[in-house]
Amino acid sequence: MSRKLSRAALALVVTPSVVFASLSTPAQAAEADQVNLNILGVTDFHGHISQLKNKDGSIKEIGAGALACFVNKEREANPNTGFVSAGDNIGGSPFVSSILQDKPTIDVLNAMKLEASAVGNHELDKGWDDLNGRVGVDGTKLAKFPHLAANMKGVQIAPSHVVEKDGVKIGYVGAVTDKTSEMVSPSGIKGITFGDPVAAASAEATRLKQSGEADVVIGLIHEGVASEGFGKDVDAVIAGHTHVERNLTEGHPPVVQPANYGMLIADIDVVYDKSAKRVVSVKTSNRSATEVSQACNGGQDPEVKKIVDAAEAASKVEGSKVVATIPNSFYRGSNNEGGAGANRGTESTLNSMLADATLESVNNSTSFKADIGIMNAGGVREDLEKGEVTYEEAYKVQPFNNTLGVVDITGEQFKKVLEQQWRTPAKDGDRPVLALGLSKNVEYTYDHKAELGSRITSVLINGKPLEPTKTYRIAGNNFLLAEGDGFTGFNTHEGGANKIQDTGLVDIDAFNNYLAANKDLKARTDQTSVGVHFVDADPAKLEANKKVKVELASLSYTTEGEPMAKTVKVSFASKDGNKTVWTAPVSADVDNKITDGNNETGQATIEATVPAGAIMMRVTTDNGTDHLVPVNGYTITEADSNGTEGPTPGSDSSGSNKGSDSAGSSKEQQRGFWAFLFGGLLSALAGAGLLVWAYDHGMIPKWMIPSWMKLPKHILPKAR
Repeated sequence: MSRKLSRAALALVVTPSVVFASLSTPAQAAEADQVNLNILGVTDFHGHISQLKNKDGSIKEIGAGALACFVNKEREANPNTGFVSAGDNIGGSPFVSSILQDKPTIDVLNAMKLEASAVGNHELDKGWDDLNGRVGVDGTKLAKFPHLAANMKGVQIAPSHVVEKDGVKIGYVGAVTDKTSEMVSPSGIKGITFGDPVAAASAEATRLKQSGEADVVIGLIHEGVASEGFGKDVDAVIAGHTHVERNLTEGHPPVVQPANYGMLIADIDVVYDKSAKRVVSVKTSNRSATEVSQACNGGQDPEVKKIVDAAEAASKVEGSKVVATIPNSFYRGSNNEGGAGANRGTESTLNSMLADATLESVNNSTSFKADIGIMNAGGVREDLEKGEVTYEEAYKVQPFNNTLGVVDITGEQFKKVLEQQWRTPAKDGDRPVLALGLSKNVEYTYDHKAELGSRITSVLINGKPLEPTKTYRIAGNNFLLAEGDGFTGFNTHEGGANKIQDTGLVDIDAFNNYLAANKDLKARTDQTSVGVHFVDADPAKLEANKKVKVELASLSYTTEGEPMAKTVKVSFASKDGNKTVWTAPVSADVDNKITDGNNETGQATIEATVPAGAIMMRVTTDNGTDHLVPVNGYTITEADSNGTEGPTPGSDSSGSNKGSDSAGSSKEQQRGFWAFLFGGLLSALAGAGLLVWAYDHGMIPKWMIPSWMKLPKHILPKAR
């Protein structure tokens, strides 16, 4: 039986209770009272209007043209078909759409007669003024469809929208994640609050049905929700935001989530009995990109294709310009099952480089002088391959058009920011860690098994220990500095003590200039952060002459092509007067199994003996990582970080990046000065001796000898 035939047959299939209720009614009348509704939906489309294929030729992303063709075919088969979205239609988009401010994406959704969309957090990337004033929320501006958000308070926006099909009133109720305030710039949503999306949607559904405004209610919820918590008046839900595929049919209501980027399309079949005034059945599924494409034999809707073709042509001219040529590739973090970009919880060479670019750009191009550069992993959307880098390729890396700013915070607040990389999964969704990219003059250690909020064990800035009361100037994009992604440690939100100062730089412009200025750009080999956990031991109270087991983490990157450590060495230091004495290093192999979502890839376990008077432990890898861990209450000093006395563990490594280039190494500078002075003195003495010898042998006249050399026997014995 074909899908279309099966849909028609649904009108004949009723529950026993419905059958009994209709015994007094002719069968033909009962059947006529049943309406088969078909609701198609997308979520997290993010401007992916172009079709994308896998290497084997199969369809990966449907593309707007093929999607439109499919929706039209479904409407031909069943005129009671609706098309909706669960939000994030725009924002974080590919170059073809974002360079044109996502107008092509809105145009194709208009052409596809989108009936309603939930507000997604990315609809607010440019603030409420852009969504309301340019895009439009009531269908009268650029978007010819309403944006809905039942849980969005403080502005005029509809919670729901009702359409009628064959005498059945369908109410679409929208809601956006209540974490939206953490994900967009606070300045753009001033005065707006976001309540519980499930509770708000359920309340609006009940209002719609009790008032008679709707017979069927479909939730468009921009959050990775399950069935729990929804009221009985919500008949089905299209979920979003978390970019995963789901079809939850066990609970009430059924929840379907069609992943992201047009890879899938949600399909909800509802049978409604107008006579009984009740929903008879609900069936949900996700239609694959291949299935959608085959429905039109690979064809595309001509109207929508024309819009996409024009956008691709308009973006190609500007995008093809080469901004720089780089000798090395830079990648985002990876999970086991996914390619680069899937893991936002780990260090990556690209995120680290962007932090360096931010710091250098601000310091070289503005009067603001920052101490630290910082970048959020969620703002990095494509990898950067070596060779010629076009404007389009650079744009894809960070497509949000953020401005760069600076904020002054204390060392204590910066440590809090670092602590906030770790999240509570039950509270903050499916990402347990949101790793920050940090400029190369920053390094820190952490205990990955300690309690949340107490994991950072040491922080060095330019080789100097972080001072809790000292003020540090942080350079980053306006989203992150404004407490985006929940980094409240910046304390810049409404009422916060710290203020963001806008540098006037746009991130893409600063990035392009950085690439052009650094022609020998190299990917960072060492790790900014290293996880150190002492098993069954308190690092503040280590026993002398006892073995201690240490579990190490975050010794390697995660993406193929990035540096990965093979071996790690550990050594302890103690003080002998003013001299630092190191124990012989103990080595171990590094396990580079990827830890999905966590900054722990590159693990090893080492047992080492703690010397008497131990003050710190040193962790080095063959990849260049070199970190000091304080023990027994010791505070690491600048002298410790810039050089050590005695044997250096891991001397076969490529060395560490201790501090910025400007900071240098004070010990090395001192050694160089004395070597220069001593060498110069020896040269002077040797020259004087040669003159005296030549005079004694009658080879030069007396007047050539300075008065202080006239006693040759005191300087150099006569050669006989």
